[in-house]
Amino acid sequence: MPGGTKRLWGTGRKLIGNVLPLVVGAPLLVLGVMRFPSEGFQGTTALCIIGFPVVLWLATNLLGPIGGAGLRKEVERRLHLERPFDRTERTFVGFARPSYSSLLDPHEDVGFLIVHPDSLEFFGGDVRTELARSHVESVSFRPNPHTWAGLGRWVCVDGKIDGKPVRLLLEPRNRATLLGNRFEGKRLRDRLRTWLKG
Repeated sequence: MPGGTKRLWGTGRKLIGNVLPLVVGAPLLVLGVMRFPSEGFQGTTALCIIGFPVVLWLATNLLGPIGGAGLRKEVERRLHLERPFDRTERTFVGFARPSYSSLLDPHEDVGFLIVHPDSLEFFGGDVRTELARSHVESVSFRPNPHTWAGLGRWVCVDGKIDGKPVRLLLEPRNRATLLGNRFEGKRLRDRLRTWLKG
């Protein structure tokens, strides 16, 4: 964690985006299950049970990125303190290394992917890393936990350093919805492919 600062992308923030959709959708499921023994799969019971995944999907799409604007402002503030008035091209993203695993959220950290002429840098709230263009071999899409619902995917930057594989997993977080960020992923992938060609 840089500079001993407070952890920006901690458990609390991860829980909010993933638990809120369940809080919104769960009452429908509970009501449906409670009514099922007496009513069977019809009427209100059927509507509740069928409505649960629909409401859960909508709530995940709308509430998953909640708090993103505040996170972005804080990382911008930290970046500005280190590099005042730096205008290097950047995109706000969720980030993970392949070794990262969490049941709470696929993103290890959030921050800016900074596109330098000869390298990609991730400047996050807690993680900092850089990968030279000479080490990058490809940019592609890979599935992440949001993919099963059609709400996300990784933009995957693969490469090698001293013969060892390296990977950066990135997911745009510029938009107010997960679906909007999924569409933004194509723009990011295409931009990085152009960058890779030099």
